Amino acid sequence: MAYNIVLPKKDGTPGQETLHTENNIVIVGANGAGKTRFSIRLEELIQSQITVHRLSAQRVLSIPDFAQIKNLEQAEKELIFGRSDQHANITQKANSRWGQKPATFLLNDYDKLLSLLFAKSAERDRNYTAQARESQEYVDVPKAPIDEIIELWNSIMPHRELSFLDGKVIAKKVGQSEYHGQEMSDGERVVLYLIGQCLSLPDNSVIIIDEPEIHLHKSLVDKLWNQIESKTQNKLLIYITHDLEFASSRTDANKIWIKEYHGNNQWIWEDIPVDENLPESLMLEIIGNRKNIVFCEGENGKLDSTIYQLMYPDFHIIPRGGCDKVIEATKAFRGNVSLHHLSAYGIIDSDYKEQPEITALETQNIYTISVAEIENLFCIEPILRIISLHLELDANAKVDEVITFLVNALTSEFDNQVSSKAEKIIEYKLGAFSKEANTEQGLADGLTTTLGRINIHNIYEQSRILYQTAIDERNLEQLLLIYNRKSLPDRISQIFGLATGEYSKLLVRLLKGSKQTEITTALQSYLPTLT
Repeated sequence: MAYNIVLPKKDGTPGQETLHTENNIVIVGANGAGKTRFSIRLEELIQSQITVHRLSAQRVLSIPDFAQIKNLEQAEKELIFGRSDQHANITQKANSRWGQKPATFLLNDYDKLLSLLFAKSAERDRNYTAQARESQEYVDVPKAPIDEIIELWNSIMPHRELSFLDGKVIAKKVGQSEYHGQEMSDGERVVLYLIGQCLSLPDNSVIIIDEPEIHLHKSLVDKLWNQIESKTQNKLLIYITHDLEFASSRTDANKIWIKEYHGNNQWIWEDIPVDENLPESLMLEIIGNRKNIVFCEGENGKLDSTIYQLMYPDFHIIPRGGCDKVIEATKAFRGNVSLHHLSAYGIIDSDYKEQPEITALETQNIYTISVAEIENLFCIEPILRIISLHLELDANAKVDEVITFLVNALTSEFDNQVSSKAEKIIEYKLGAFSKEANTEQGLADGLTTTLGRINIHNIYEQSRILYQTAIDERNLEQLLLIYNRKSLPDRISQIFGLATGEYSKLLVRLLKGSKQTEITTALQSYLPTLT
């Protein structure tokens, strides 16, 4: 079924516009963007046309001792409107269901949900009995929502059995005694609540779920909502979320980005921009925050992102893995006009790069740190002295020992490092290839010209002299700039009387604590200044 969803106008001016859709909807935005109030406005705009049921993120998950047995009409009205008398209508809904505080009211309707589920089962049983008596033969028993809930539950929680008996919810761990639903964990109760709410509502309803991931383990979120969606093909689900992984997982949904809330039911919003060079998951992460962006190498929780988060606290740090991915993401961001309210920078390791390449990258806001690998920052002289003094060691002696270690280590793999440096230079020069005409001969001539610019002997000799000079002069800064080996901080741990790997951990602890100002100052001269 197609739905006409009335929304506030995109440009933040008074009025409405209509989204015609057969697909579910995901609404994302930064904290403070007014996502919950947007969903409230959504409910107000469409509830006169279709059944709309909003599930607040502020909800009580208390299961009653017994569900009150009610007739189907009464139970359904109480769940949807908060009451079942003559005032059970959309006009009174804001008061009876939401206590006149739709954004902050603590929703407490687990008892109403269970009453509706038992009422639907009772209605099924009555209809089935009447049909069986009339036919005087066996008739297949149709499923009530409770039956579908149990099936869905068993696929998600295979080690927990669930049953509904005499107005009670009963759970049981496989091989153990049963227990009342009140004793279920928060995760179990929210799974039952969400399944029950979505499956019990009438066909063609619109269900708005604020924070569909709350109280759920990461491993359950996608599985649960995939199963619910498979059982609610005749309903429309609208998710309000700040969980970017969840938003990205709804692959067939329309995705809306709330940019700003201006009050008076006015928002600036737009469809999630599509960019073939920026994966949707990355696009969601970018727009889900209000800070400018730094793309860096590495992964979340690893050294690169940890250092950059501490050094650039006013930026949102997004690790992209390798150097090429950082360059690709930064360029794609800068080329996407829908993201121009933010700035993006890339920070990469030096990694054998030559100055022409470094200069060219800077024109794209991509900056190279002044050491071969970010790990080498832990070996710069100011840091070595800070660690030495912290451990009450002779700083001059320790700096000299580290230099000696680096000289010996680099000498032992001299040919490998020199050839790797030369290889990167050659790769860069090959990247300058261009055809000289739109013909086969033009391609051949372009390659000949490119190869003519590459003198293997000269490139190798320049690299060899660079490394040999750094060794001969025992120049620590130059050694750290050209020595490409991520394990250096771990390998110098023993110089400071520390176990392998403990040097880096100690430095990060100090950076987060008592030596933060000293270490930050020391690192700043090796890192780009971002504005």
